This record gives sequence, structure tokens and C-alpha cells, in this order.
Amino acid sequence: MTRRTFIAGASALAVAPLGAARALGQVPASGQVDVVIVGAGAAGISAARKVAAAGRSYALIEASKRVGGRAFTDTSLFGVPFDRGAHWLHAPDNNPLAELGTQAGFDLYAPPQGARLYIKGREASQSDYEDFVSAVRRGERAIGAAGDAGRDFAASRVLPDLGIWGPSAAFVAGPFSCAKDLDQVSSVDFSRSEERGEDLFCRQGYGALVAKMAEGLSVRFETTAASVDMGGRLVQVSTNKGTLSGRAVILAVPPSLLLAGKIRVNPGLPLRYRSAVERITLGAYDHIAFELPGNPLRLSPDETVHVKADGPRTFALVARMGGTDLHMLEVGGKFAQDLADGPATSGAAFLKEALTREFGADIAARVGKVHHTRWTKEPLALGAFSCALPGSGNLRRAFTEVVNGRLMFAGEHAHETLWGTVNGAWLSGERAATQALRVLGVMGAASISQ
Repeated sequence: MTRRTFIAGASALAVAPLGAARALGQVPASGQVDVVIVGAGAAGISAARKVAAAGRSYALIEASKRVGGRAFTDTSLFGVPFDRGAHWLHAPDNNPLAELGTQAGFDLYAPPQGARLYIKGREASQSDYEDFVSAVRRGERAIGAAGDAGRDFAASRVLPDLGIWGPSAAFVAGPFSCAKDLDQVSSVDFSRSEERGEDLFCRQGYGALVAKMAEGLSVRFETTAASVDMGGRLVQVSTNKGTLSGRAVILAVPPSLLLAGKIRVNPGLPLRYRSAVERITLGAYDHIAFELPGNPLRLSPDETVHVKADGPRTFALVARMGGTDLHMLEVGGKFAQDLADGPATSGAAFLKEALTREFGADIAARVGKVHHTRWTKEPLALGAFSCALPGSGNLRRAFTEVVNGRLMFAGEHAHETLWGTVNGAWLSGERAATQALRVLGVMGAASISQ
């Protein structure tokens, strides 16, 4: 088994060659532009590239000191590329970032297909593995069937009795795939996500690839949007560094920031869009990254390991990332939130507990440096990625619509079938830019290449 992935559907938007956005759509000295883009993650970057390619002016503002958002490669912590957020490059045959990354010279490679399964320190037998895979597939099929039939329930409500493999299947379908326990997952939203496919990893880091895509764009860093006012002739975006005016605005930020009141829309969003913000919420998904020298578990580079779960305190392991000594323990859902809410040592403590329980105290004793990401505590994210709450699967469509003729949403939450993925965020940015260009009266906006 590998992590549930999402295969991109066909897109009417053209994929741009790297660098096509350079020197286009430069921001004028004044505060008025054609399009204001809030957030320089994957969605904001792709939106800016498309607006720039159309020769229109834009202001791409970013509250932090870097681009990429939840796709962020850190090389300082462990001395090797470590993706603090997104790591899996899903469905490369239909993922524009795979082509763009290859063109830019990034080393994209396939990790081992499938995954190992361990049961209390021993590798599972063939029959155990077959039972595990069968349980996961039965669980996912049941949830998907309910959603396909329009029965928008909590996914846990339609999960069949899977016996001793129930907790393992619930982890794979829920926290590992949706960043939420299944009682917080809409069966309709689950069913609309595309089925799993092959993945690629980026040796230099997925975040590094996304950051490369911003080269040539003008980005205003440490510029925090506080409000978006749509009451006048132009949209006014108030920031800590003044006010920007535009004919259209793209909000390429997580809905969690709107829900927390960090960015206000005036006058308030219509009910349909407020409901989407309230119900398409970000879950918890974190890496507990650690050094384990010498490969004592004898695992292949980038191999995924599942363990037989007895309850919610479980994980998946991604081993020897890029062939290094860096490993990641993957946790999600309520358990990940509990760890994030705990003391600074909570991730390292669970790591020691988990390795001791599954592989022995001698393995746990060999662990070197540890870093626990806490995406629900990151002030510019407040979560890992989105999944609709039960009864709200149909609300995601609201994020793909134009609000009051000039506000568009972009981000992984704003793609109906590729939510939770960087490619979904990228494609949503292109879609939002196309909508903005239409607002500006650009003919044939959908066919404009970046």
C-alpha cells in the first residue's frame, strides 16, 4: 500500500514552459494593479505566472519571507533536503509540476512501489499482507460507494466491520489520506478524490521545485493582508504595508485563515461561501523527522512501512529519504493534533515509544536529531490540508466560483478532485487566473499559456 493519491483530470489550461513569466506583468510603482494575488504558495505562483503571461499587472503578496506555502524544503535542519510539508508528487503523468520540474533540471524519481507491513517487530506474512490490503480496499470502496450515491455521511458511519485490521484501514483511509479521523470526513468529498496512482519524489525537495517556479515573478514578502474590501469600483486589499487596489483579487490562502478572522472580506462573503469556509476545514498531518544512521531496519531508500494498528496512536514510516539517514514518521488526524497541542517534546517522545514498540528499544536508542512539524500551529496555515466535514462535500465547489464578479479562491481546497495535493493547488491557481483574466476582458483566457 502507498498513500492514497489523486490523479489529475484533464485541464483546459495550458502548461507553461519554465521561465515564460519572466519580465511580464511587472508591478507598477503605484498601488493599483489588474490582479491582487494574496499568498505565494503553489496556487499563488501559478496564478501570477498566468496573469503575467497575459501581459497584465499583478501584485503577488506573501506574509512570510519565502514562497511555497505548505510546500517547503528545509536543508538546514538535517543537512539534506527535508520537505516540512508536501513530499509526494502525485500522478506525474497528469501533474504539470512533473513536467515543469523536469524542464528545470530537478531529479524526479519513483520510490519503491507498494509498502512493507510490520507487526510488532516482524515483517508480516503474505497472508497478513493480503488481509491488510483487502481491509483497506474494502473500507475505501464502502466510503466511496456511499459518496457516489450522494449519501454524505461521516466516512466512519459507512466503514464496514474489518475485524482486527479495522484500525489499520481506518488510519490509511482517514488520517493518512485525509488528515482527519473518519468521523470528520465527508463520504462525498472522499469519493470525489481521484483514485491512487504512482508517485514521484524530488531529490532536491518538492518545496524547492515549487519555489523554482516563482523565479522571475515579483513577490512582495512580509506583506500581510488584513482585509479585502469589495464595496467600491476597485477591490481594496489592506496590508501592513499599505493598500493595494485591483480589478480582481485571488485569495490563494487556506480557508483556515478566513475562518480565524486573519483576513476579512468586506462586505461579508455570501452564505454559500461562508459555509464553505466553515466546513471545508484543514486537518492535522505532521512529519516526525529523525536521523537513524546505519540503516538498522535494512530498508530501501524512500520505502514506506505500515504497522498493524491497535488504535489511533499509529503511524506510517517513510524510510531513508533520498538514500540518506533521514526518516519520517507520519501521523495524522486527532492524534496528530494531540501531539501538536502537547509539549515541545511530544513528537520525540512518541517516536521513541513507537520505534520501541514496533522495532525494539535498540532501534529507538540509535535515533539522532528529531524534528516534529506542527502545521496546525503554523500561523499562516493553521492546518495541513483540507477535507470536507460530513454533510459538506458539495460545498467545495463554491471555492471554484467567482464571488461578486471579482473575487476568486485558489489553493488545494479549491479543487474538487485534487484537494490535499500540490498539483491541485497549482491547477486551481491557473483556473483562478483564467477567471480573473475574463473579469479583465481578456479574450480566450483559458488558452493563454504562461
